[in-house]
Amino acid sequence: MRLITPCTGALLLAISVVHAAEEAAVVELRETISKVVDTEARISEEKSDWEARKASMTELLALHRRELELLAEELDKSGGSADEYQARRDAGLNEIERLKAAREKVREAVAGVRPRMLRLAQRFPKPLAEEVEGDRLRLETWRSEEEPRPALQAILAMVGAAEQFNRRITRSIEVRENREVEVLYLGLARGYYADRRGNAGVGVPSTDGWQWTERAELATEIVSAFDQLDRKRPPELVELPVAIEREGGGR
Repeated sequence: MRLITPCTGALLLAISVVHAAEEAAVVELRETISKVVDTEARISEEKSDWEARKASMTELLALHRRELELLAEELDKSGGSADEYQARRDAGLNEIERLKAAREKVREAVAGVRPRMLRLAQRFPKPLAEEVEGDRLRLETWRSEEEPRPALQAILAMVGAAEQFNRRITRSIEVRENREVEVLYLGLARGYYADRRGNAGVGVPSTDGWQWTERAELATEIVSAFDQLDRKRPPELVELPVAIEREGGGR
């Protein structure tokens, strides 16, 4: 695959590689994110409906309580109908139960998404994993009997961060084989690392985190890409591998 780096080369680099990497682990990651987003949308809709109903019912219950107080006073004074009093009381209790049921539905939806989101987080590259670490810990320690809002907020934050990361080129400094190297991530598809001593390699996402393979023959091309991104040299073609190997050695 051929890449062109900044000024206009940087944009073409991102476009070329992202389109070429629509395979295997990347496709699975995006499908998982899509499922989480769909579930999150349903949760958000249910939560918004529940919040609106809760506000409405808070006012309604306050009126019910006042009505019950007035009815009780009237019953004490005149010995009025106990059936009417009981009917109004039952209506208030039934509405409270409906609110509880809506809340439980949101809790169950969050509990269902949680394990999938935690598995997805295991496949995040190092910069993204560090960015969402706080949210991941909140989601990991959340229990289904607890208030669902913190877990829902963590899921939304993690999905949003992953979507943003997948749309851009990200650079970071990391340690590979006890050596400090510069890393270039092309969204969630693939990563490349290199240093100025001829060390280089390629990384791909997996269920156990990112897997890195040494590819010293790519050092010159990767360093050239870094230099072009830093505007240390004019834009030129850079050739880097982008095919993703499937299990069993297929591509």
